[in-house]
Amino acid sequence: MADIFFASLDIGTTGVKAVIVNQSGAVLSKGYEEYPCEYPKSGWVEQNVDVVWDKLCSACREAISKLNKPVSLIKSLGISSQRGTFIPVDKNIKPLMNSIVWSDTRADKELSWILANLGKERYQEISGVPASGLWSYAKIKWFLDNKKDIFEKTYKILNGQEYFLHKLGAEELSTDPSSITLNGMLEVDKLTWSTELCALINLPMDKLPPMGTPARMVGKISKEASEKTGFAVGMPISIGGGDQQCAAIGAGITKEGMAELTIGTAMVMVAHTETKKVDKLGKVLIGGSGTPGKWNMEGLTFTAASALKWWRDNFSTLEMKAAKNLDLDVYQLMDLEASLSPVGSKGLLFFPFFQGQITPNYDDRAKGGFIGLNFVHDRKDVVRSIMEGVSFESNMVLEAMESVLGKSFNTLRLSGGGTKSKLWCQMLADVFGRPVERLIEADCTSLGAAILGAYGCGFFNSVVEAVDQMVHRKDSIEPNKKNYELYREEYLIFKNTFEVLSKNNIYKEVADFQKKWY
Repeated sequence: MADIFFASLDIGTTGVKAVIVNQSGAVLSKGYEEYPCEYPKSGWVEQNVDVVWDKLCSACREAISKLNKPVSLIKSLGISSQRGTFIPVDKNIKPLMNSIVWSDTRADKELSWILANLGKERYQEISGVPASGLWSYAKIKWFLDNKKDIFEKTYKILNGQEYFLHKLGAEELSTDPSSITLNGMLEVDKLTWSTELCALINLPMDKLPPMGTPARMVGKISKEASEKTGFAVGMPISIGGGDQQCAAIGAGITKEGMAELTIGTAMVMVAHTETKKVDKLGKVLIGGSGTPGKWNMEGLTFTAASALKWWRDNFSTLEMKAAKNLDLDVYQLMDLEASLSPVGSKGLLFFPFFQGQITPNYDDRAKGGFIGLNFVHDRKDVVRSIMEGVSFESNMVLEAMESVLGKSFNTLRLSGGGTKSKLWCQMLADVFGRPVERLIEADCTSLGAAILGAYGCGFFNSVVEAVDQMVHRKDSIEPNKKNYELYREEYLIFKNTFEVLSKNNIYKEVADFQKKWY
């Protein structure tokens, strides 16, 4: 293959990243732009998609300018996008309102109605995900009930990437199963929209974009999009997949028995499955894979590196000043601090449930905190305990996913910004009691979107072929047996403490108190 490049867009909640890679998967250039969310009422989260579009174009121009190569060498574009976000558009594909973002929590009443009229067991049996007001399904019911005037003008309710694909030049409006797991509207057995769920809330099926496959060419860069982004007119563009599904592809997760753990603001674990798995206890999320016709199993924690950010922002003034003076990232100093604390943080346990405990218990009232604190502890122990607490919650996810799979994973790969910390990666290996692998390119979401775009536009014969050529392992970190034994004992205390507080409604009492007084 001649010297050619592939591009991707990762359209996230707070910003968009444009990345250009070569045929071996090496990142050649990047562009990044941030954009805001809007919060018109308590619990409401929205975005102006035209602001996102402008920032998307700017990020593309930045990546292309940094490439310093002829733009004609970029042969395809694949897209990763946030899931569970939707935007109503008219017949001219013009937005009728702001998008409602996945983290919006306005639909509690609608969720209660859905559960009363369907039941949580039937809901999960159909959709593959536990019932939640965070998914689009309940919020679309809110939209139908509360915005009838806008709904009358609505041609389609689009998801994370379809609007932007249209702006780039897509000749069709369609979606794919990997992008809509968090819509909560999938008939997961068939990887298509659920007619039963849509009928329940009186949503006409023709208001939804047709279901296709991921990694599928949908058009070419238009003249107008070329002028705004800098990409060449006529360059093929492809649906990529949902953000975490792209991350799994970018980590090389294409066979059953493999799983990928993203260490980012949140921590997400994704595993490939050849068939749809049965999860009778409702522990995990099951949806479409970035590999067409296959499934992913998924587990979520909402607080990971964001817990370290909380500590940094509120209690690390000295570290921030020192990092600035030494021209270092403050997280490097925090990592050094944590390394000076013994394994187990002298018995200090941190509970990272700042936004609830998600997989496998789905207790949205769970709260964060410390247990075991006494006068022997110092800043180093606190920082280490935060990293260990996040690792323990990740182990809860791992156990749940393996119980549904029916066997242990044979490969665990780490991705995301947290992999820069060798300490944290070693900690995860020790908590899990098994090796973890790091990858040369840690931004697996962008790489995965580029892979799916290149395959979708015909540059590879299969996703597996593209992954074999473009995803490369950096190293494997072996667990320390002594550390595993200590962590196993501490993990059981962590898990039992959560279960006691949850089952005895302590979290509920705290949540009710906070709501009443603050």
